[in-house]
Amino acid sequence: MFKKIWNSPTLTTWLSYSTQLLNIFGILPLVLKNFTPGDTSIWYLFTTIISLQYMADFGFRQTFSRTVSYAFGGATDISTFSSAQTFSIATTFEPNKVLLNRIVVVMRYIYLRLTVGLFILMSVFGTWAMAKPISQSSSHSQAWSAWIVVLFVSCISFWGKMYLNFMEGLYKIAVVRRVEIFTSLGSMLTCIAVLLFRPSLLNLVIANQFWILVVAGRDWYLCTHTENGLYKSFVKLPFDRELFLKIWQSAWRSGISGFLGFGLTNLAGIVYAQVATSVEVASFLLAQRLIDQIKVVSMAPVYSNIPLLARLRVQNNMAKFTKIVKKSMLISHAVFVTGFICVGLFSKYLLTLIHSHVPFVPQLLWIFLGLAYFIHRYGAMHMQVYLTTNHVISHIADGVSGLIYVISAIVLSKFIGVYAIPTAMIMGYLGFYSWYAAIYSYRSINTGFWKLERDTVALPFLMLVLYVVYQVAK
Repeated sequence: MFKKIWNSPTLTTWLSYSTQLLNIFGILPLVLKNFTPGDTSIWYLFTTIISLQYMADFGFRQTFSRTVSYAFGGATDISTFSSAQTFSIATTFEPNKVLLNRIVVVMRYIYLRLTVGLFILMSVFGTWAMAKPISQSSSHSQAWSAWIVVLFVSCISFWGKMYLNFMEGLYKIAVVRRVEIFTSLGSMLTCIAVLLFRPSLLNLVIANQFWILVVAGRDWYLCTHTENGLYKSFVKLPFDRELFLKIWQSAWRSGISGFLGFGLTNLAGIVYAQVATSVEVASFLLAQRLIDQIKVVSMAPVYSNIPLLARLRVQNNMAKFTKIVKKSMLISHAVFVTGFICVGLFSKYLLTLIHSHVPFVPQLLWIFLGLAYFIHRYGAMHMQVYLTTNHVISHIADGVSGLIYVISAIVLSKFIGVYAIPTAMIMGYLGFYSWYAAIYSYRSINTGFWKLERDTVALPFLMLVLYVVYQVAK
């Protein structure tokens, strides 16, 4: 039993995310108790800006992971695997080491340049975004020093993501997550010790960022030692422009998608920090951080299986593909709704218990955030299912929904304030993103709405509706 859990990508991902949640909830009470609202908002703004590295990646992370999966599954070229006739695979399904070598060469070339670009963007725009929040800090010098630490460590961590891309492409999810469990525990214990004995924003940032460096080293070590040192066996080759253009064709679409989807949502918190009070910002960012973590945990069943799904797609094993999709989607929806309800019911009590200086958001705002994220998760999972074909449509989905989001947020902010953020998210996701992604997903696995969703989203959605009715009726 233990061995089965220890080698399961989904279960080890959950264990890893659980330790990350312990990290957050172990540190959260001490941050809220020891830090002023100004310092608390800075701590969460650091987290938000770090998460925006996803935009600087410009879609290459998912693209490289997917192409490595194709090559490891036997593909002889990077193609669009939407039907059996388009497959370009070896009949034995043995890893194509020549193609893997070419992919790694391009990945190294790209990530070096992306890392330099990230450093410039964070130095200029990140510093500008932190100026006003840091002016409300209890110690300006410590806050600026902490920002410098975050800046440099973030760039090192970003460079190291290419090793993680390779590991995920080989479907070594369980190996990565097992080690991640211990690094997350180490981070939590170190940060708690700092907050108990030497509490300050700078000390907390140093403790936290040290473990991010450890994670980058972990990814390098695992990557270079897995599959009998396959990564180290690759030889230096000239930059493969032809392969790069094929990768770029998918990556730029994913990059635009990342900016318009993930980026705009998180940028909203940074923009809000420029106009609201430190208490309001800290309260909103706390809620956003909590629901982000619920989302991350709920993603595990689907996202941990993406490399396997890509391999099954390229091998045209659609029966097993659909079975995994149904099971993982049901668990994912159920976990998200359960986490959302639990936080909504008990958050105020827990914050009062720890004498938090930061209040929780009103229940109505929490409901709006939950609905927005639920609709997005529905569409995002279908998008990931379709992306295994290597036909990227996420830039269209996020482009249209992002436009709806921006226009709605600007108009509504004059009338409903911070409620404009989740309301505009709902309008964007429900107005285009979710149903557009789902239609392509259904077609790719030859199914329909009710045939799939009765086994995946129906019961979790009912739970969500009952919770909303309960809160409104109170």
